Amino acid sequence: MPSLSLLGHAPADTLARLQDGAEPLPATADAVILGGGIMGCATALYLARAGLKVVLLEVARIGSQQSGRNWGFVRSLCRDPAELPLAGLALSLWPGLRTDLGHETGWRQRGCLFVAADDAEQAAHAGWLKDAGDRVHDTRLLSAAEVAERFPGLGRPTAGGILAASDGQAEPLLATLAFARAACAAGAVLIEDCGARAIETAAGRISGVVTEHGRIAASTVICTAGARSHRLLAGLIPALPQKTVRSTVALTAPMADLDLPCFVGAGLGLRQRPDGSCIIATDGGTDVDLTLDSFRAAGFFLRELIQRRRAFSLKLGRPFADDLIERLAEPATTRTLRPRAPDIPANPKRVSDAARRFATLFPAAGTPPIVKSWAGAIDVMPDALPVIDAPAATPGLLVATGFSGHGFGLGPAVGQVLADLALGRPAPVDITPFAADRFATGRWRRPYGGI
Repeated sequence: MPSLSLLGHAPADTLARLQDGAEPLPATADAVILGGGIMGCATALYLARAGLKVVLLEVARIGSQQSGRNWGFVRSLCRDPAELPLAGLALSLWPGLRTDLGHETGWRQRGCLFVAADDAEQAAHAGWLKDAGDRVHDTRLLSAAEVAERFPGLGRPTAGGILAASDGQAEPLLATLAFARAACAAGAVLIEDCGARAIETAAGRISGVVTEHGRIAASTVICTAGARSHRLLAGLIPALPQKTVRSTVALTAPMADLDLPCFVGAGLGLRQRPDGSCIIATDGGTDVDLTLDSFRAAGFFLRELIQRRRAFSLKLGRPFADDLIERLAEPATTRTLRPRAPDIPANPKRVSDAARRFATLFPAAGTPPIVKSWAGAIDVMPDALPVIDAPAATPGLLVATGFSGHGFGLGPAVGQVLADLALGRPAPVDITPFAADRFATGRWRRPYGGI
């Protein structure tokens, strides 16, 4: 992939020669995209295909953050109903992406299954299906007997389940890099190791981006920077109560075929990959590494934190010390570069818990041999819905952030939405629920299914 990497130790003229004389950092662009995850890369592709001069800036490596660390589910199942039109658009795109992009994405349409531990959970599944209405297709409730018959590998009884046959899975890093490579082929310039220090405005509208390696003039800036977004957008969006939580994931060695769709049940999330290895994680439990940032706009999250306190583990450790040192030793413009390429430690207790739950649910498969584990920084919003918007108060600014741990599967659709907005077209689906000003104006609600 011919992306530039503006490493601090490499002279600019050397980097230019690597690109056949191209400027390492273009002076101007039609659109600058901040963040090299799947949404940023998809947006870069669609805008480049529309003939725009596009520059994407990634503070570390393409796909190195949550777009490369998630479970790999591509689902409509049990989403907030407000997200379902976007999920439907995404599911219409995923099957054709391998051909469209010219690179492998790991897409497999094997469905998604949530099983219920008790009657109350099954009633919640039925309630969701009613709320979803005609916005979902090929989704139906399964009785306890149907779950047992269709998935005999489950070693414990259930109260039933819900299956979305049209849902699927993809390989997170493969898919993100597929979009990045296609964007480069379409003419977009992707620059790694180059973080944005500030988004500039002039006369009330976007005028460019100041990076750690220089300035790029642009009339459109698209922020898809994940957990860093609230720092880049400070002063541009009145209230963006974005928080970060840490989620741990583990990979097993190849195992016998479980003959399962993407699976959630009994506190376990599971995706079996084509080689038989499994992505496993505990469902519904996250770690919150306390920093001074944790107290910013904390009131938006307080009720949910109290009511679901068992789902959150508050930890005071190195992240707090690092945050304090940064605030004391670094200027504010440097803090927009954080986190850069963090080594986010997995929680070993969550890894062992996921392995134990797997062995209980699938006794014939035995205890899963863990090959590796990792963690990702998930940016969450108080209502667990993202911000996807082109705020009228700042013409030229577009934002997509706060996907609360379920954004990967939406990535291609979000790229289309952002590209259409940047080109002055209406969004292909309703994005009204994702307005950036909903927190400042009090138009947000409690999360549909919890954070």
